[in-house]
Amino acid sequence: MEYQKFFQKATGNPPYPYQERLAEADPWPDLLEAPTGAGKTEAIVLAWLWRRRYASPAVRAATPRRLAYTLPMRVLVEQTKERVHKWLAALGEADTVSVEILMGGDTDNDWDLYPEREAVLIGTQDMLLSRALNRGYALGRARWPMPYGLLNNDCLWVFDEVQLMGSGLATTAQLAAFREKFQTWGNCPSLWLSATLRPDWLETVDFREKVERLTMHGLTKSEWRDTSSPLTGRLKAKKILGKAKFTADDPKKLADEIRDAHQLGALTLVVLNTVKKAVAVYDALKALIQPAPKRGKKPAAEQAPLTPAPDILLLHSRFRPPERQAKMQQLEQFAKSGGIVISTQVVEAGVDMSARALFTELSPWASFVQRVGRCNRYGEFIKGTEVFWIDVDSKKAAPYESEEVDAARVELKKMEDVGPRALRDYLDELSDAKREKLYPYTPGSVIRKRTVEELFDTTADLTDADLDVSPYIREDAERDVQVFWRKWDGDNPNTPEPQPLPARDELCTAPLADVRDLLKKKAVTLYRWDFLESVWQRGDSVVAGQVYLLLAEDGRYSAEFGWAVDVTEAVEPVAAQNVLSEGNDRDPYSQERKIWQTIAGHTNQVVEELENILKQLGGLLTDKECAELRHAARWHDWGKAYYVFQEALTAKAVEAPNLLQGHLWGKSNQKSERYKHPGFRHELASALGMVSLGHSDLSCYIVATHHGKVRLSIRSLPTEKPAPDGKRFARGVWEGDPLPAVKLGGGVVTPEVTLSLAPMELGLSHGQPSWAERVLQLLEDYGPFRLAYLEALLCAADRRASANARPGGDE
Repeated sequence: MEYQKFFQKATGNPPYPYQERLAEADPWPDLLEAPTGAGKTEAIVLAWLWRRRYASPAVRAATPRRLAYTLPMRVLVEQTKERVHKWLAALGEADTVSVEILMGGDTDNDWDLYPEREAVLIGTQDMLLSRALNRGYALGRARWPMPYGLLNNDCLWVFDEVQLMGSGLATTAQLAAFREKFQTWGNCPSLWLSATLRPDWLETVDFREKVERLTMHGLTKSEWRDTSSPLTGRLKAKKILGKAKFTADDPKKLADEIRDAHQLGALTLVVLNTVKKAVAVYDALKALIQPAPKRGKKPAAEQAPLTPAPDILLLHSRFRPPERQAKMQQLEQFAKSGGIVISTQVVEAGVDMSARALFTELSPWASFVQRVGRCNRYGEFIKGTEVFWIDVDSKKAAPYESEEVDAARVELKKMEDVGPRALRDYLDELSDAKREKLYPYTPGSVIRKRTVEELFDTTADLTDADLDVSPYIREDAERDVQVFWRKWDGDNPNTPEPQPLPARDELCTAPLADVRDLLKKKAVTLYRWDFLESVWQRGDSVVAGQVYLLLAEDGRYSAEFGWAVDVTEAVEPVAAQNVLSEGNDRDPYSQERKIWQTIAGHTNQVVEELENILKQLGGLLTDKECAELRHAARWHDWGKAYYVFQEALTAKAVEAPNLLQGHLWGKSNQKSERYKHPGFRHELASALGMVSLGHSDLSCYIVATHHGKVRLSIRSLPTEKPAPDGKRFARGVWEGDPLPAVKLGGGVVTPEVTLSLAPMELGLSHGQPSWAERVLQLLEDYGPFRLAYLEALLCAADRRASANARPGGDE
């Protein structure tokens, strides 16, 4: 299908020339610069899909099967998802291309189970970059390696509105350099885009030498001036600039000014730099529009409400998904019938809206340009619109630097029109020195190769702590955590059973500083999930990106205001879902399945699922890696024959069918007992048995890691029960215990072996390398990204087979 017809079918409109050139670009560009409202999202998503499905064979083969669309903040990503869904539905591809939001909770449960499928993954830089660094925010520890492997292989990364990414932008450049150095399965390119893009922002220590070779895509000079272009109305849209009389430091007077400028039936947008300011102005405006008169008195004349009173809406990033979706529906209605929206930076990227009047607090130039793009976005207001910039005290410019807002102030005082073409012409006339001041960028933290290598190992240390990746994702003042609220009887959220892990709809983003302050003042009680103990533990510290459970009675949230430290009324929890609890010694995918299933029966299904995955991946992997994966799939559950697993699985069995000769159980249809050896990991037993038989290091590693709980090192944990007689023990496996012979399906029958934990020791044992040395050599051979991808494939096949367990297939 030709691209013009493809684009027209998807959107109902023909593509702009720059959109068509992007789809047909050779080579695919690294940078995309286009004005706000020019359809960058459509350009990228549809170009990717067309190249993946309809371009020449060479282009299709070079186009990654996953598109990771990265937004700089928690910016109403549901809207982007809905738009992509709409295009796919129009193309008849809604059932073949998945569209997923990566925001933590249970949303991430499915997409990484299908590594062979095309997928559009949409999320904030927090969620996507943390996963690319193997420390996925709002995900359980054992889940980290799967998205890590899939996002760093066979994936096109798109970074939208890069001027807003802070230190995360430097991380994107560094990761691009490391993917080239370590190598990936399939292509894994990056595309940086903005209306205000400067390639020198990407000059990080490991990517600097590549910047001068980056290719830029965008509108040509003639397209900016072409009066016959479909984009002309948007490019020449008038946006008359003026300075607001009042500032957010006086919210009542600023609210009065906003009310006077608002036109009934039209949309007025107010963008403020902090949630605190937005809430204050919202409160003041609400009081003006619907004043509460004193008892027995009429409102003062100057406080008389507008007739009819306009609707007002508070919008920022700190709402739970259900409330945020409700606000998005209100916003869509405002676009048709008018109203006043009080917002923060969340509207700077990804929100498709067009206001008649815009009030924006002074911000860095790049942010200002994005905000202006939400006013008269389509050029539909022929006579132009009004833009008022609200001054700020340079000493109180947070979250921005004073030098950035000062530079923007200097230029705004000279301007009268800030439409796209007017802005471009003005910038063209500035000296290089002045442009440098308008577009400064110095990342606070730059991740280095050694840190990326260290992040490969997700093994919890004895305190369940980790390397902190938050400085590489956002600046210090902008770090967030995820919180959710529950009710329970008594003082313990683990009685009678631990509270379920949160689903995505329960999670609310909260500022790290707010939560730390509340904890310090003992205003709330926090709980965090302990991976080692598989229970909720009191949180005595707060770490960026982590998930915390709050008691509903502690408050700090409302449907109207979102996260709010001064709201003490009890929070109404979102209904808890049955999310599988994840812990070091739990096997939720082996228990409470649909049926009882033997190890061989399950193994045959895993092998079948893996074959389907490898077939769809085509020639992405070499024959050697495919053979290693098939071998690992066949042997991955041998460790379930260990008596600790069998006793736990069958201890409560009342309806277990009779075993067939030579078989042992791999799945049950009921909840099992806790393991006799705390911390037991059957996959370690499988791998140790394979090591004793001389199987390849790669197949042993893939088997050991397919649940994400055994990684670079083998060591005992504090929760374990020591083995008798001073024998070595680790992860519930005891030195000298037997691993029985068992049928694995496909005609494979294991011998019985005696398990040895010699590989957990450093150095050679009987002339054989330790487990750590074996893995380090694999990292040297494959690199962290490709190695993680291989383990993700077996994990996907295993979980798919577990979710669809069927009887039979034991031989």
